[in-house]
Amino acid sequence: MTLYNLLDQHLFLPIGDLVYGSRVQAKLKELRRTDRLDAAQLRQLQDAKLQRLVRHCYDTVPYYTQLFDRLGIKPEQIKTREDLALLPVLTKQTIRDNYDNLFSTAISPKRWRKSSTGGSTGMPLKFCTDTAEWSSWKASTLRAWEWYGLQLGDKIFSLGGSSINKKKQLFSFKGLYDRVIMRNYKYSSADVTDESMHRNYVEMMKLKPAALRGYGSALYILARYIEKQHLPVCPIKVILTTGEVLMPEYRRKLEEVFHAPLYDAYGAGDGGILSHECPEHQGLHITEEACIIEITDKQGHPLPDGQVGQVCATDLDNYVFPFLRYHVGDMAYIKTEPCPCGRASRLIGEVMGRAGRLMYNKQGVPISPTVLPMMFYPHLDYHNTEYQKTYYKIDKFQIRQDRNGDLLILLKLKDPSEPHEQFNYIIDNYRNHFTGSEVQLQFVDDIPCLPSGKEDYCVSEYEYQA
Repeated sequence: MTLYNLLDQHLFLPIGDLVYGSRVQAKLKELRRTDRLDAAQLRQLQDAKLQRLVRHCYDTVPYYTQLFDRLGIKPEQIKTREDLALLPVLTKQTIRDNYDNLFSTAISPKRWRKSSTGGSTGMPLKFCTDTAEWSSWKASTLRAWEWYGLQLGDKIFSLGGSSINKKKQLFSFKGLYDRVIMRNYKYSSADVTDESMHRNYVEMMKLKPAALRGYGSALYILARYIEKQHLPVCPIKVILTTGEVLMPEYRRKLEEVFHAPLYDAYGAGDGGILSHECPEHQGLHITEEACIIEITDKQGHPLPDGQVGQVCATDLDNYVFPFLRYHVGDMAYIKTEPCPCGRASRLIGEVMGRAGRLMYNKQGVPISPTVLPMMFYPHLDYHNTEYQKTYYKIDKFQIRQDRNGDLLILLKLKDPSEPHEQFNYIIDNYRNHFTGSEVQLQFVDDIPCLPSGKEDYCVSEYEYQA
């Protein structure tokens, strides 16, 4: 452990908590203590948190008060995760229809942290959290990193979508938190040309990070570039992937090129999902202390462990905008056998709902599916408030690439009477990335599911021959 590691853990992180009003350090200590609880102890902790949350929802959240009363359910009836089946599932459409009534009247708006999904299921969504939920998310991540021998204060090179406007954020609290406390240096995965990959490679070699972190597909593209150019790599302790389904070929290539073990994670801010792979690589450990994961059918009926179904999440730490039995939009299953590592937390075996494949333009440049939703913001700038307003006029979208590599973009608007011309920038954004492809924008009344019954925001029949 270096001097910076010590300063970060015992000085910088506590100062960050003090300035921001968060409790990351305290939450991390709690999670270290509960990491090896047996199954009964973990369930007892989870049940107690669930009961407090349900009571809070009934007493202070108008939507849940009305829902419980209409169904004739008392908060005291929901004591365990099995009891949650008494409630209907919460869908994205339900949230849109009841947005204002999903806020707790007991919590001041000053504590709200406005957030949104990036539309990775094709349906953008606004919601809110607070610093307590954010603290749990950070602490869960830090605990998992400790499983791999990664310490707070170790340098991280991140390749993902959240850095599109990193220069603007540099002197914000978030920018300072990322650089000083998390030591997380972010680079954009929006441009994955060889020129961009070379710049990323140079930055990585200058930084000499302990960890690589980002979208599996974006890191895979970087690894392929390094391999193609026969470039040396600096020593890497771990590779951390998140944000999309990790394809087996991504894992193999990344571990081969960077000579480091890879650990995957699956999370969702809407729903509070937190799960991380451990060194046994047998699945993703659910952070049971912070969330409840059920696997259900479309109607919300619980399915047995081992059976694939809808991911249904209850966020145990979000008291501002509570999510009870929320259908995230992903498909997964819970493993029937415990992990050999000895932890009692349940394992997600595989997440199958989100796209994890690469799309290619006609020049053979791969485009990460996780980048595609960003192109629905003018100038790819999703931090700009005015651009967000334009984006939120979109209800659902789907990108279809045919066998010739041309694109048809289906757009369902919340208000069909909105002038269609204002969305022409989407065509330009996609043409800039899919050079040589025809791009058409089609406004539709609805976007059907795939033949498999899943909703997917990108569908490609194009096979680029390298």
